[in-house]
Amino acid sequence: MAGDVFFGTYPKPLPYFFPFVDVLERAIKMKALPSYTARVFVDGIDRQKSGELTNALRLRGITLAMVKSRRDESEPLIRLADMWAGCIRAALLGSREERELLDRAINLRRIAQLDTRPEKEKTP
Repeated sequence: MAGDVFFGTYPKPLPYFFPFVDVLERAIKMKALPSYTARVFVDGIDRQKSGELTNALRLRGITLAMVKSRRDESEPLIRLADMWAGCIRAALLGSREERELLDRAINLRRIAQLDTRPEKEKTP
């Protein structure tokens, strides 16, 4: 996968934390070189959730320092992630314009959609 932006879709009602950890884990494992330390920044996460996310990722074998909070007002990469999140959400909710943009980004391998079907639903 060449994309540096990853996303997954999950059925509701699933607490956001579990899919968040899943997508982060899978994206890091796809992109990480053999010897790595991941740096994870999350828009507006509080200290408690930061610690929980750090521990959850470490339990899944991710090498990282503490997950850190960043505000979109001061971080261009957080603004970019917010922009893609909004575009992806609109595309999945049926917006034609955002769907075309998302499809183009996927075809150009700028964004990668992770397979998020439960293990029992996956076919060989």
